[in-house]
Order: sequence, then structure tokens, then C-alpha cells
Amino acid sequence: MNFLEQVREKRKKLKDVLFDEDYSGLREFLEELYPDSAHFIYELLQNAEDAGATQASFFLENNRLVFEHNGRAFDDNDILAITNVGKGAKKNDPDKIGKFGIGFKAVFGYTETPKIWSPGYSFEIRSLVLPYELEKKDELGKTTRFEFPFDSEKKPAEQAYAEINACLNEISPTTLLFLRNIRHIAWKSDAEPIIELSRKEISEHHIQIAKKAENNRSCFEFLRFTAPVEGL
Repeated sequence: MNFLEQVREKRKKLKDVLFDEDYSGLREFLEELYPDSAHFIYELLQNAEDAGATQASFFLENNRLVFEHNGRAFDDNDILAITNVGKGAKKNDPDKIGKFGIGFKAVFGYTETPKIWSPGYSFEIRSLVLPYELEKKDELGKTTRFEFPFDSEKKPAEQAYAEINACLNEISPTTLLFLRNIRHIAWKSDAEPIIELSRKEISEHHIQIAKKAENNRSCFEFLRFTAPVEGL
């Protein structure tokens, strides 16, 4: 029995509780987190940031969302965390996906079977908490990929696409301002042009963020302070 199978056996009790009619409110709470927007895209960015990624990309298609980053690969603790509810891998360790596990569950408002390919582990999650092994994608190299097919019975694919597209287009240059690791975010929706944000640190406190869409490019200049400034 491999590790994913061990975790699946361990999570079956949790799955039974989540799908028990007497506890249906818990599942509904998890599925309806941030119900009015695709807020989970910020959870994905935060998870990539915590994994030390420098680049992150979203690709929105009419039947799925794909998210990729170049951060560290999933390990055993990440598997345990992302298949659990309300209990992270290490509570005080900011480098663990489990710190944002509850927010990640919001993806189940859009998909029944999120899929994850990461060096070492390739799996999909069914019934909210049960991991099943997937065939590896060697062409991804060291990239971690999430795929979210729009197969939720509660939300049509057209609605899922519209909500996520709107949320992607609301990503502002300030999203990059206080991220330490991620320096480049890109997103593309079907036939629309790719949009890119890039951060450059001119000096310790002077930050430049460029936004590029087709032939249009704009720059935003910020003074960033991360501690109290005396004498003002």
C-alpha cells in the first residue's frame, strides 16, 4: 500500500462524516466558502508563495481552470494537510500548504475532482478528502500543476467560467506588492490575450510593478515599508 492509499484509508472516516446527512451543514460550509466570488485563486497564490515559487500562472478554459507554479514539490505533510479539514501540517510553519487548507476547500464550489501534479506526487481528490493516484506528467518537470474541471453539480461550467474570469481580471498590481517570493503572475482566459504582472525591486523600499497585456504596458511605482518608520 503506497502513501496515497494509506492516506485514503485514513480519510474514509472523515469522508463518511462529511457525507452523513446529520452533518451535512459541515460539507455545505466547506463548499460555500466565499460563495460570491472565486476567492480561492488568492489561496492558490498564497500557497505558491509559501512554497517559495517565483512564478505563477492561471489558464482559464471553458471547462476548467489550470494553475501552475515553480515552487517546491508536495511532500507527505502537504498530502495530509490538503486532504484534511481544519488541521494544517504545522500550525506555526508558514511554508506549509495546510496553513490555508480551509480556504482551499472553496475550490469544491467549482469542482468535484481537483487534480494535482507535483514532482513526487500526482493525484486527484474525490469526495473532498480522498486522494487517488494519477499518471505522472513528465513534461511538467519541476512545475506543480493544479487542474480544476468544472464538474460541480451545483454550479454550471458557464457560471464557473464567468466568476473565475471576473476574479482573475480583478487581480491588481498591489497583489504582488507584499509577496516576497512570487515576482511574476500571468493569467489567460480562452481567446483573450495573456496578462502579466512583474515585480522589480529598484531599491530596498522602491518597488516597480509592470503590467503587460498584448502591446500595452504600464508601470506602477510604490514605496513599500514593512516596519514602523520613525520621525514622520
